[in-house]
Amino acid sequence: MTDTLTRAVLAALEAAPCTLRALAREADLSHTVLVHIRAGKRAVTPALARRVAVALAGWGTRCQKSSDRITRAVSTRGKP
Repeated sequence: MTDTLTRAVLAALEAAPCTLRALAREADLSHTVLVHIRAGKRAVTPALARRVAVALAGWGTRCQKSSDRITRAVSTRGKP
C-alpha cells in the first residue's frame, strides 16, 4: 500500500513542469532515484520528499518573480 508521503511525491513528479532529470538536478538527487520512486522500486523518505519540495518551491518562486516582471512590463508598455 502506498503511503501519503509517497502519493504526494508521485503526484508532484507527475505534475512537475520539467523532466525528471531536471528535477533531480535541482533537488541534488540522482535521476535514477526519482525513476525508481516512480516505478515503485524505492521508498520515499521524509528527507527525499523535502528535497523534491524545496526544488519545486524554488522553481515556483523564480517563475512567479519572472511572471510578475513580465506583467509589470506589459502594464507599463505604451505609457509615457
